[in-house]
Amino acid sequence: MKKVLVSNIMMLKEKERFDKSIRDLGYEPIWAPAEQFLSEEQCLSLVGDIDGWLAGDDRITEEVLKASLPRLKVIAKWGTGIDSIDVEAAKRLGVAIKNSPAAFANAVAEVAIHYMLSLRRHLVTIDKAVRAGEWPKPQGRELSGATLGMIGFGAIGQRIAELATAFGMKVVFSDPYQSESKIVGGKPAHSVDLDAIATESDVICLACSYNTENHHIVGEAFLKKVKRTAIIVNVARGPLIDQQALVDALSKNRIAGAGLDVFEVEPLASDDALLSFENVMLGSHNANNGRAAVEYVHENTLNNLRSVLG
Repeated sequence: MKKVLVSNIMMLKEKERFDKSIRDLGYEPIWAPAEQFLSEEQCLSLVGDIDGWLAGDDRITEEVLKASLPRLKVIAKWGTGIDSIDVEAAKRLGVAIKNSPAAFANAVAEVAIHYMLSLRRHLVTIDKAVRAGEWPKPQGRELSGATLGMIGFGAIGQRIAELATAFGMKVVFSDPYQSESKIVGGKPAHSVDLDAIATESDVICLACSYNTENHHIVGEAFLKKVKRTAIIVNVARGPLIDQQALVDALSKNRIAGAGLDVFEVEPLASDDALLSFENVMLGSHNANNGRAAVEYVHENTLNNLRSVLG
């Protein structure tokens, strides 16, 4: 019987359900002891005797892939991002990589808009104050008429832009794979450079994939160009933002706030400096938690596995 390593936390949370699903496909599941994702060392200790892998954000390096041969035939990534996998090495070594592109466009876009609304209108701050017996009336800024600068304009970025235009926002974007302006939500979205994203945007939202080229794409130099009234939303990957530079900018009131679903190190440490800011909203890398999207990815990930293993 072919063996399948299961290390993604979404299936691990429903082990009984997916143990049956995997066995019904004719495979023997091997359940990994993952809390968030497997380190390279943990991966190395588990591979070599598996034919397929239902992976999460595990650190699947070239060394891990080599140790997986000759049995490993397919890595079916739960979700969209494959930045934790050495894809080029997988191609050279003949290991198929499968994922579920665009699956979370609606789910993630809704969370991104929530961050924008809550931060611009101080909704979370007001909620906390009212619960404490206060009755504050801070002045907020509407989304209508504001400029949204998207870093990344794939399926998720375009869906965020589409929802934003419904609120009356103007949209500009920067994406190395999208150089032409587009019509989104019936309105024009213009392609601009990163400097223009920094200087023109009232809301800056990251929805791009992560790679070595865009590591810390939002860093100290970028943040110094941003409007003091602007907010930054990250629903993509934590290392896209230099977290220390962001803390410094927040400390010096160089930006108005941030909504972060992802971080450079996850989970976020209990003493992280970001916890001290009232104008920062924190997530748990869970913007994709829409039920319909999750169920689709469950099914598609298993189908991806079966398409290679047979």
